[in-house]
Amino acid sequence: MIMINNLTRKGEGGNREAGDEANRLEALESLGILDTPREPAYDRIVRLVRASFDCDMALISVLDAHRQWYKAIEGADMDEVPVQDTFCRRTINMEGPLVVEDAAQHPNFKNNPYVTAENGVRFYAGIPLKTKNGFSVGTLCAVDSEPRVLREGDLQLLEDLATIVVEQMELREQAMTDDLTGALSRRAFRSEGSRLAALASRHRHPLPVICFDLDHFKAINDTFGHSAGDEVLRTISQTVQKRMRRSDVFARLGGEEFAVLLPETERRGGVEVAEALRRDISALRFDFGGKSVNVTASFGLASFDGQINDLDTLLQRADAALYQSKKDGRNRITAWGDGDVSVKIARRRVLKGGKISFRNGGSTIDCTVRTLGQQGAGLDMIATTDVPNEFRLLIKADGLDAKCEVTSRTRTHLEVEFV
Repeated sequence: MIMINNLTRKGEGGNREAGDEANRLEALESLGILDTPREPAYDRIVRLVRASFDCDMALISVLDAHRQWYKAIEGADMDEVPVQDTFCRRTINMEGPLVVEDAAQHPNFKNNPYVTAENGVRFYAGIPLKTKNGFSVGTLCAVDSEPRVLREGDLQLLEDLATIVVEQMELREQAMTDDLTGALSRRAFRSEGSRLAALASRHRHPLPVICFDLDHFKAINDTFGHSAGDEVLRTISQTVQKRMRRSDVFARLGGEEFAVLLPETERRGGVEVAEALRRDISALRFDFGGKSVNVTASFGLASFDGQINDLDTLLQRADAALYQSKKDGRNRITAWGDGDVSVKIARRRVLKGGKISFRNGGSTIDCTVRTLGQQGAGLDMIATTDVPNEFRLLIKADGLDAKCEVTSRTRTHLEVEFV
C-alpha cells in the first residue's frame, strides 16, 4: 500500500528505468488501442468511477511519447492533452497507485499548471494500467477540484476496475475483426496471410498483396474531429469489401493503413484490382459540417517471385512501393519491380519516443514516431506550428540523430525525409 501524498511505495523506488520506455511503447502498440473510437465498455467504467467517488472527473488514459490520450472520459470534453506535467505521467512509472489528497499542499504538485489553474486539480487517485508483461500503458483515475480523503475500500475498487480495463484491452488485441471497419484485425491478417503464403510457396501459385494508406487522413481528424475520421474509415472499408472475392483477405493493419491479399491472382490482375480500388475511393464524397470532402489513397503492390516466399518480405516490398506512391504525389499505384522502387524507402509502423531538436539544440519538442525507415519518418505531436522545416530527430531507443526536412505537415503530423 502506498503512502498517501507520497510518490513511492514504502521501501521501493517508484520510477522505472528509462530504458524501459521503448518496451512500454512497444507493449502499447501491440494493443492497437491508440486513436480508436469510444467504446461502451470503457465508458461504463468511467461513469462508475465518477459516481462511486462523487468526483468531478474520471478517465481512462493511454500515454504515448508526447500526449495523454483518453480512451474514455467523464466530466470533461477533450480527447488528449500534452503528456508534460500530467499526473498520469507520474502514475505510469509507479509500482502501485498514486494518490494525492491535496495537490496544492504537495511539494511535487503544488506548482503544477494543472493545480494552479482556476478550478485546478486538488485530489487525484490513479492506478497504472499494467499489461500481462508488466508495462504500464495508461491509467484509470479519479480527479476532483476539492481536497479529499479516500474512504475505506475506495482504492481497492479502483484497482479492481483497472484490472477489468486491462483485461478488456488485451481481449480486444486478440480479436479477429476490427470493431470499427469490420475488416480483419492485424493479428488475423498475419495468421491467415502466413497460411496463404506457405501454400502459395509450396504450390508455386501467384499471391500479390496490396497495401494502401489514406492520404492526409490526419487532416480530417484535426479539422472535423475523430467521428468524421471514423466515418471515412467505415465507408472506405465497405467500399473495398464490395470489390473483394470470398477468397480475398482484407484487413486494417492500423490507423488508416489497410492490406489486401489476392490468392491465385497474377501480378497484372493485382494491379487492376488496386486501380479499381483507387478509383472507388477517390470517387467518394463526405459531407462534414456542410463542407464536401473527398479522400484519396496511395497504393503499393508486391507479388511472389523466385526470390521471396514469405509474408514479411512481401509486405516490406509492398510498403516500399506504397511510400514511392506517396513520394511521387499520392493517389496513385506503384508496383514492386516497376521503376526505381527500393526497399530502402520502406517504412515500418512503430511507436517510439522521439525529440525534435532545433536552434542548435536550444529548443526541443516531444514527438511520437509512428513510421520509420532508412530514408524518413512519420511523426505525431500536439501541434506542428512551431516546428521549422529543417531540424534534427533524436530517437534515444535507436541511438538515432538525423537531420530532417519536412515533406508534408498537418496540424499534428509531420512527414520527414532524412538529409
